[in-house]
Amino acid sequence: MGVHGLTTYLRENERLLSTTLNLPSSSSDPIPIVIDGWSFIYDVYRNSNLPWVYGGEYPEFYDLVAVVVNAWIKVGLKIFFVFDGPTPQLKFSTVVSRLGQSHVQPSLLFFRTSPVSRGTARFLNENRIIPPLAYTACISALKNLRDSTDAVEVHFADEEGDPYAVELAGKLGAYVVGNDSDFVVLNTEGYLGYIPLEEMMWHVPISLEVTSHEEDDGGFQEVRKPKSKRRPVADKKFGRGIIPPDGDGLTLSFVVYKPDSLAAHLNIPVTLLPLLGALVGNDLSRQTDPDRRTVQSLFFDRQLSLSQRITRVASTIQTILSPSTQKRKILKHQVGSVMDLIDRAVNQLLTRLNTPLGTGEIDIIVEKIVEATLQYAIPKRDDADMLAHDLQSPQVCALHPPSACSLLPLLSRRVEAGASDDSEIESEGQQNAVKIRAQYLAAFRDGQFSPKLLDILSSGTFWPRIFLENPDVETVSRSIGRPIREWIYSVLDNAVGLPETLDEEIEHESNKAAFEGDEEDLDEIIDVVESESETELVGDDLLAPLKGELYRLHGSDNEDPSIAEAAPHSPPRPPVVSEYLRRGTRVAQEEVEVKPINELFVSVSLPPYSGFIPVVSFSLEKRMTVFLRALESDVAPVRSLPKEHIIPVLAVRWVVRTLNTRAEETKSKEREKERWTKREAACLLAMFNTPSQSCSGLAPQDSPTTVIDRNVQLTAQIVQSFESIEHLSQALLLTNTLPSSAHRFSGKVFHNSLMASQAFNPEMVSSDLLGASTFGLEHAFNEDRLTQKSKRAKKGTKNKLQADVPRGSGLFELLTTVAA
Repeated sequence: MGVHGLTTYLRENERLLSTTLNLPSSSSDPIPIVIDGWSFIYDVYRNSNLPWVYGGEYPEFYDLVAVVVNAWIKVGLKIFFVFDGPTPQLKFSTVVSRLGQSHVQPSLLFFRTSPVSRGTARFLNENRIIPPLAYTACISALKNLRDSTDAVEVHFADEEGDPYAVELAGKLGAYVVGNDSDFVVLNTEGYLGYIPLEEMMWHVPISLEVTSHEEDDGGFQEVRKPKSKRRPVADKKFGRGIIPPDGDGLTLSFVVYKPDSLAAHLNIPVTLLPLLGALVGNDLSRQTDPDRRTVQSLFFDRQLSLSQRITRVASTIQTILSPSTQKRKILKHQVGSVMDLIDRAVNQLLTRLNTPLGTGEIDIIVEKIVEATLQYAIPKRDDADMLAHDLQSPQVCALHPPSACSLLPLLSRRVEAGASDDSEIESEGQQNAVKIRAQYLAAFRDGQFSPKLLDILSSGTFWPRIFLENPDVETVSRSIGRPIREWIYSVLDNAVGLPETLDEEIEHESNKAAFEGDEEDLDEIIDVVESESETELVGDDLLAPLKGELYRLHGSDNEDPSIAEAAPHSPPRPPVVSEYLRRGTRVAQEEVEVKPINELFVSVSLPPYSGFIPVVSFSLEKRMTVFLRALESDVAPVRSLPKEHIIPVLAVRWVVRTLNTRAEETKSKEREKERWTKREAACLLAMFNTPSQSCSGLAPQDSPTTVIDRNVQLTAQIVQSFESIEHLSQALLLTNTLPSSAHRFSGKVFHNSLMASQAFNPEMVSSDLLGASTFGLEHAFNEDRLTQKSKRAKKGTKNKLQADVPRGSGLFELLTTVAA
């Protein structure tokens, strides 16, 4: 992630570019740090050596999150976690590519490798996939810590987390901690610098080994010099990484990279670091179509190392901006705008090509560089005097006023529709819309509304988590998750509205008409002033005019309202959500039309929906009824369960019912084999027993557990069911009523139980859990395979005994046998 090769460049020049800090420090004030949430999740799980192949070890991961955070607090840090919001549309192709490389391909390789080879530590380490419920478990752990100490805060970005984290660090006067080199390119006033997670080092105090004179010395006395009476022995419990070793008195050291230091080293203005990152290659500029080469392959020779590429780009920018160079150029060749700078840099980097590119091809490259540069833009706000304590309870956004918060419009479609009414008195529908917007906003800021649900509201997309599953069968994201997501889409559309889907041709003509003739020069002049230092800042904000240039290139999502009104409007189609699922061995887009909520109500025998009050505004009891009916589990045994057990039981019931329905519809032997057994359901539910009912035999074993294909598929099905059901509860604002239980699931325990040799034992799980999971579904379970083997063995033994026994025992039969 980040700028291609910049992490390597920083390591190679660490002595020149970084400073080292040691904690605890002499200051009594806590040091604020902003943590990139996803970098934290990846780094904790990678350094923990927890197995991933079984589906995730979330109880241990949950505890490790608390251990790391408490250790940081102990050395004097105040911690602000930042997690990504909805995925920007510009990064869709990057996300698809990453999912294919880091999720689909490792899963394919796993199922194409022999059981012996894929069970080795090396194979599992090289093909690691982050467990799908790690995010949920981490959020649960952090919220628990946040409620117990003032040293932890959790924030959720309006969009991508990197700019938000740096902006937050600027407000707090803090560092940003993560594993993304973008943090040394992003910059704002008050930002103290970037700390790589991989560069953190824990130290245990040196212990002193004192020789005991009471030991038996055999009559001899050892002669020591005075200075050798005590010999320091270095404790081995230290290491690089964020997980602290055991022991007291730990100290933490880390290196800090500052954007100013990097810019000074490269001899370019710090405000042009974003342009350098775009030219070298970041998440946007490195995107390419399958039939085209990347921009960077046109810029650089293959022989250039990653560090040499960075030096080459910096030298190119420096040459263009150098006052001595400008003096030798005639006026028409001087750098007059940001776009002029980008255009000249691109053309200069392309001079190495033997065959020049056409003007249109160069314009496409320039446009891509502009977009890649704009992702680093952090606009200056007038609310710079916001105090740190205001961040804990923001009205709308912790950093931005409501007018500048990009999240608020996603939740305001129904509010704006109601505001267009000419009625002087605010209608009840308008009041409901305002209330729902506030509830969803508060839920998101509190970690009770997944960013994946915001993707639906932001871009009309959904990105199910892809994990280890059989690539030769239909993905569980479609077979298990989609029927639940159809309810989620309808509930969200009913509550706040989804993005409208316009005809592509009409939309293109609309954009063309809106911007045709608008050729006003929106560039801003760069003053190239000769000074003692060529790295002096040449402009306050060099990214601002690029946005204006993008209007002329292909339009913008944030048009001027007066222009947009002049564009022709086309009748909207029914809302459509684009799901990005695994299809075979790749990630593909599939469109799902959002069904009217009244149609879904009828399908589960709910009373007809009047359409007057949004479903989210129903009473808690009615919303709970909708939730259970949607999952076809509105039965008394489920309702009577403790709230922490409801989602695990619903997850089992949904998988069992879905697979049984598929088997009955197709009459296929393969689908018949997919059905769960009661023993498999009991193995899962046993993990959610109360402590008094827990089974000691289900504890994780130290020895590796054999991974078989069926158990992998069972895990994929239940994890997908967990995630989808929790998302539905969040859409219906039921999170406080139905708390998450993801952090109690252990994939290794599940696999160990499935591999046990004993048949189904009712004592494996409490009667309430088992009864609720099987109520009304007795016919949907398959027969236990161990029971089938036992029956076949008994039948075979009986047939053998019958064959060995003589047919008669009379005298005639005896004489017949003797005569024979």
